[in-house]
Amino acid sequence: MKKLISTVLSLCLILTLLAACGGKPAGEAAPADSAAPAADGGDAVRVVLIGNQKFGDNGPMDDMAAAGERAAVELGVEFKKIESSPASFEEDIRSMSQEGYDLVITTFGYMSDATKLVAQEFPDTKYAAIFQEINTPEEPVANLWDAVFRGQTTFYVDGYIAGLATKTNRVGFIVGGEEPGPNAEGNGFMRGVRDANPDAVVEFAYASYEDSAKAKEVALAMIDKGCDVIQGDCAAPDAGIIEAVNETGKDVFVMSCIMDYTDASKNFVGTIKMNYGTAVYDAIQAVVDGNFPGGQQGIRDITNDGYYLYWEAYDSFPERTDNAEYAAAFKDAIAKGKEIEAKIKAGELVVEFDPIAPDWNRIAAE
Repeated sequence: MKKLISTVLSLCLILTLLAACGGKPAGEAAPADSAAPAADGGDAVRVVLIGNQKFGDNGPMDDMAAAGERAAVELGVEFKKIESSPASFEEDIRSMSQEGYDLVITTFGYMSDATKLVAQEFPDTKYAAIFQEINTPEEPVANLWDAVFRGQTTFYVDGYIAGLATKTNRVGFIVGGEEPGPNAEGNGFMRGVRDANPDAVVEFAYASYEDSAKAKEVALAMIDKGCDVIQGDCAAPDAGIIEAVNETGKDVFVMSCIMDYTDASKNFVGTIKMNYGTAVYDAIQAVVDGNFPGGQQGIRDITNDGYYLYWEAYDSFPERTDNAEYAAAFKDAIAKGKEIEAKIKAGELVVEFDPIAPDWNRIAAE
């Protein structure tokens, strides 16, 4: 069975890499654009979503695209999406602005500099920057709203669970890239592990948001170091972590962010999920309603389901795994994790936003 799952995951990885090689050129519209007449019979609000990653990921990009499609139906906007690349971020944002789109939406911090620059050139166009931090009290951009995601709280809970459940006292954290938000998630996870189990150590590494092979390589190295719990934070490439665990056949257990691999491995514990799409929909709704919050930041976190723990997956893990010892350990740890989550939501436990690159030695010494 494990060999079959590994083969399936390998085939998926090959298809992913082939798709990456044959992806659309920057600026070319991805399929399934939508348009609908305005509810009042006038000209429809025109919205474009410019992605820095490929659509079709069954993850954040598709979540945002689906929200735009829903807005086309429910709010009567004209919506399309395009895929961009670092060399053409500025060109694509400027081109869509020149074409007269009312709202230009960009994704992730890699697009922040280009988004800010072009937004200042087109003050009559509105811009929504998803998972980006552009506005500051000292320098707000009047026609730009950025949706700031704060996930260190949910990752603290996962870290706490990992710290309680580990038998080797060595766990791993793999994140897709170095950005303030993901860095804070790594630091939140480390603090959760430390608070639950002062004897534990966290191995940390950056991998990729698009390359499952890289995530697999890092996971294999962590397994060789004795990690028996690995937290993935790479979105779709977390599949590489699952593949590594399935190939080794060792008692290594995986948690993810966004992705749910309950059907791919008996060693998959659970996942943190995110509502990227709600930020896209809210931005479109604000333009339609005429109350776009330009110059402001919108915090998306555990309090408004910007991040949330998908407890259904965690709760089913003890029945899914064949390892009775870890099943019992995780069952108790998950129950404790729910208590920690409740304390965070009640304001009784504060997990700071710490955007510095994660460093276990620094966290352990606090």
